[in-house]
Amino acid sequence: MGLPNPRTRKPTASEVAAWAKYRLGKRLDIDGRYGPQCWDLPNYIFRTYWNFITWGNAMHMAYYKYPKGFKFIRYTRGFVPKPGDIAVWHPGNGIGYAGHTAIVVGPSDENAFTSVDQNWKHYERPPNYNAGSAASLEKHGYVSVTGFVRPAYHPEATDPKTPTDIKPNIKPNKNDKLTTTGEAKKPEFKEIKKVQYTSFSSMLDEKLEYIDHYVAYGNMQPKPKGIYIKESSHLRSVEELYLQRNKYIEEGEYPHVYVDRERVWTPRPYDREAPQYPGWLVVEVCGGQTEGKRQFMLNQIRALIYGVWMLGWTDLKLSRSSIKVDQNIWRTMKDLINYDLIKNGIPDESKYDEVEKKIINLYLNKDKLMRETITTTTTKMKIRISNTTTVDTPSTGTAPKSKEPSKAPEIVVEKSPFTFQKALDLQMARGMPQKSYTWGRGNASRSETSKYMNPNTIWDSGTQRYQMLNLGKYQGISVDKLNKILQGKGTLSGQGKAFAEGCKKYNINEIYLIAHALLESGNGRSYFASGNAGVYNYFGIGAFDNNPNNAIPFARSKGWTSPPKAIIGGAKFVRRDYIDKGQNTLYRMRWNPKAPATHQYATAIEWCHHQATNISAFYKKIGLKGVYYVRDKYK
Repeated sequence: MGLPNPRTRKPTASEVAAWAKYRLGKRLDIDGRYGPQCWDLPNYIFRTYWNFITWGNAMHMAYYKYPKGFKFIRYTRGFVPKPGDIAVWHPGNGIGYAGHTAIVVGPSDENAFTSVDQNWKHYERPPNYNAGSAASLEKHGYVSVTGFVRPAYHPEATDPKTPTDIKPNIKPNKNDKLTTTGEAKKPEFKEIKKVQYTSFSSMLDEKLEYIDHYVAYGNMQPKPKGIYIKESSHLRSVEELYLQRNKYIEEGEYPHVYVDRERVWTPRPYDREAPQYPGWLVVEVCGGQTEGKRQFMLNQIRALIYGVWMLGWTDLKLSRSSIKVDQNIWRTMKDLINYDLIKNGIPDESKYDEVEKKIINLYLNKDKLMRETITTTTTKMKIRISNTTTVDTPSTGTAPKSKEPSKAPEIVVEKSPFTFQKALDLQMARGMPQKSYTWGRGNASRSETSKYMNPNTIWDSGTQRYQMLNLGKYQGISVDKLNKILQGKGTLSGQGKAFAEGCKKYNINEIYLIAHALLESGNGRSYFASGNAGVYNYFGIGAFDNNPNNAIPFARSKGWTSPPKAIIGGAKFVRRDYIDKGQNTLYRMRWNPKAPATHQYATAIEWCHHQATNISAFYKKIGLKGVYYVRDKYK
């Protein structure tokens, strides 16, 4: 969950409570001592927005002299804390010698309150409280609670009051065919506008999250020269780098900060030296090998904003003298000055000077560049108003005929040996259904799982019916239409013939295979899809969690030296490893109605909902519909 920029305002209580919920399952260690302790969570807020941390242990937060506007409310019977309050415990009644602290998120009443706690829940036996543990959601009584800190939060936004004294302007409906003088009424016309717009929205991006967890230190650094900008060589987001922090990166390799548009992680304190770049504050931008042009530009801007914020700790300003780019900043050179570092090699200093100027311009124009771009088309037309025609009920015209004759849907109905309730019981018992919430991913309720699993409501939806599209049936869509979907999709652009050939050869639905390839290859722009390694891998085949780069030698072993070879070879793999397993629809991949809660391809209950939405959008783009379906029902 995002918090406001510390330079603009303090957070509201509800923002801090929402941020605390988003931290569930995550670890925050701001001082690098004893792992994620309970003390770290509230002190991150104190340090970020009020420039202080409390002394001593958690219990001592009850005695700290807080800044103006803060309150410490000593607990008395009947008091009910608010979301955003910070609970402080003293030792005793199961609370250790250091006390405890947590951020209240609610609900709360006179008997109990709910909070987000670090170093509370431990699964190891015996529990190692000295090593800390991730944030968890806990319900507490008031035993041993000393009181609650209420910070000087920014006021909550209030909704404007709706006027109640406005009377609707209702005119009598005159449907008489004659005027008051007995003459026939003349036809009336009204001009209307049809507005179409296209927005380039970042709806899928998560709110910005700051991860303060130091894992590298080094020598003390004197006053820095400025910020040193690198591009991450890892095919991972900031979140993935953080979660896998001790696996692939040596301590000396860590920069001061990793940045993308969703997260900022500071693995090294600003006052410590990065051994490879002494004298600089090192900012490493993620996504150079995996993101589209606009997405990577947003990552760069977010990195610059944070870099300038770091400079604020010194007396330096952003300028040519306080910024330096890494020699291997290939993606930035390609995007900003159209210089291909991979093809043409290391250039002279003039190219780096040019890039640094462009980077500074990115920062200066950040507000304009980060805004969404909306293209609007307005068409005017006149309609005749009659007794049976309104602008709310437009007349239906004849739809233009498709060049390709549409086929009648072919539907195969199959019945599960389980009742729906029994299948739902199995999913809840051992399927571990998950759902996305505002604070992250958590366990889904039975009612939520039932909603996304219900085959009847899925079938009745024109869009969600694609969950039951038979992925193992070739439809015969023309190459031109496939290329329309692939237009502008990196190295996949213009590869409609290869998809048509591969799908026909291995009997796979073309739209599904394209959707699968676009998802796995970052719309044809990932490093695996670039061909820079001499091979292509559009489906991430051979990539493992502990060795994602294995996708390249795997593609090389298969001879995927061109996009068509990779597409047709990928079709063979998808047929063998997905469709031939018997789960030939999205619904079967997720819910497996013949053997519920076993061999399922995802835990997220929304997974096939999102996939079906994408497939439906692609069909609409080319003016066609799916033909072959397998409709699953329960006993």
